[in-house]
Amino acid sequence: MITVPTSPRCLILGASGFIGRHLVRRMADQGLAVRAMSRSREPSFESPHVEWIAGNPLDPEAVGAVLEGCESCVQLVTTTKPGTANGNMSYDISSNLINNVRIMQKLGQQPDMKFVYLSSGGTVYGNPLYVPIKEAHPTEPFSSYGITKLAIEKYIQMFVRLNRFKASILRVSNPFGEFQSFTDGQGVVPTFLWKVLNREAIEIWGDGLAVRDYIYVGDVCDAIIAALGYRGDKVVFNIGFGRGLSVLEILKGIEETVGFSTEVKHLDARPTDVQVSVLDNTLAFEELGWTPQTSFYEGLERTARWIERRWCSGSELSIQPKQREQQF
Repeated sequence: MITVPTSPRCLILGASGFIGRHLVRRMADQGLAVRAMSRSREPSFESPHVEWIAGNPLDPEAVGAVLEGCESCVQLVTTTKPGTANGNMSYDISSNLINNVRIMQKLGQQPDMKFVYLSSGGTVYGNPLYVPIKEAHPTEPFSSYGITKLAIEKYIQMFVRLNRFKASILRVSNPFGEFQSFTDGQGVVPTFLWKVLNREAIEIWGDGLAVRDYIYVGDVCDAIIAALGYRGDKVVFNIGFGRGLSVLEILKGIEETVGFSTEVKHLDARPTDVQVSVLDNTLAFEELGWTPQTSFYEGLERTARWIERRWCSGSELSIQPKQREQQF
């Protein structure tokens, strides 16, 4: 039996994941009441502001059972990755789109519900007609991952139009930071850091000139918290740094940060990858009062130190002061 607290809470789905772990702690530190749901049965940390719930955050019945007492919900969970979703499109659709729509139906039964959904600013637009990309840019995804994210967005906007709940869709660029996996091939920054620290060869898809917008996870959490309190009429927001770095520039920054380099191997480019993706975050600033606060190199240093402390105890980082002086 779940004991429901009397104070309204925010239900976070995927609370033990990369972004979820940061978000739960950030909200708890601000004294915000959280009900944290994930498959993990072990709390990430203890706090009087956090109630940990073990369960499948993509199971509509499980989510519906813990909604009582919650006035908002943040959905952080996805079952697929941008680079691999095309390999099993039916699973991408059934596990993500259908379950999210069923969860929305549960949310729509709660009074005054605010829903914040993390979409993908790096995949929903496809090859850009201009950069930085505004929210009104055409959406022509290359991958099932991006199409599914976009379809979920459309259902959210339908529920908003039907006054079932209020919502903010955050099209996040490429988040990175502590607790991000470096073994599943999705996060360029932690994967490259891990390989460089372990003197392993780096594999780069294509020529390494593809440009992406990288944003530190703490800034993503601040955007989520700002969206939770937003009651304006805008729904879709780009959440990115607003400037781009190529894969080769990322590698160079990592090598300068840790103090040594490694071998690079180039693989054939993937058809699902766009060449350039940089987001315009002006609307988030104007409506949410949000803007990123952490430079790429500051976030890179934090991530490098976390990986070194947690997984590479035998190595010694040599952080270069010139990196700290850079604003980007």
